[in-house]
Amino acid sequence: MVTRVDQSGGPTRRVRGRHHAERGAAVFIVVMVLTLLTAVGIFAVRSASLADVAAGYDREASQASLIAQYATVAAAAFMATSTADTIITNMNPPNNYCQSNMGKIKPCFKMSSGLIESSTLAQGNENLFETSSSSLNANGTTSADFMLELTDPVDPGTPGHGDPHAPIQITFTAVAQVRPIGACGTNGAGQTWNAGQQVMRSYISAGNQLSQ
Repeated sequence: MVTRVDQSGGPTRRVRGRHHAERGAAVFIVVMVLTLLTAVGIFAVRSASLADVAAGYDREASQASLIAQYATVAAAAFMATSTADTIITNMNPPNNYCQSNMGKIKPCFKMSSGLIESSTLAQGNENLFETSSSSLNANGTTSADFMLELTDPVDPGTPGHGDPHAPIQITFTAVAQVRPIGACGTNGAGQTWNAGQQVMRSYISAGNQLSQ
């Protein structure tokens, strides 16, 4: 049965209006579904990216912790040499300022990685870190460095009655960093590169004199 269209356009016009409304609702639903799927996809990509970043930070922290341990062992070996007495003598203030002393004027000595490396090069022709590709610097994009602060030298034994021939106990504070190449500068956008940093404190015995 065909509905005749008259001048007023009554029945046919109402059917067409209903079809247009249904088509508009369908388009709206499709757009909403596509928007939702796009948001879910963006969230998944962002989550994966954040997971990779977190894994990178965790790796840097682990590497920095190992560098801090390495710095402590290397410095302890360095303090086993005859240079230890000279360093202990030079710990008297105001020769150096160490953050470990919390701004107070107390005996301290800053030992850089370069000082220790000069000793390893002189004794065994060895660098502190591999200059070629390694697990620390697999793609030539990262570097490591450390600084030690020697503080609180004390004579062992009864206070005020220390044995002048006994080793001196010293507090070692090692600050180690693993950072991208060029981390001390800025990138093209003027932002500072990130670096993983760890601090380790230990106590060693070295030398046999405590300068008064």
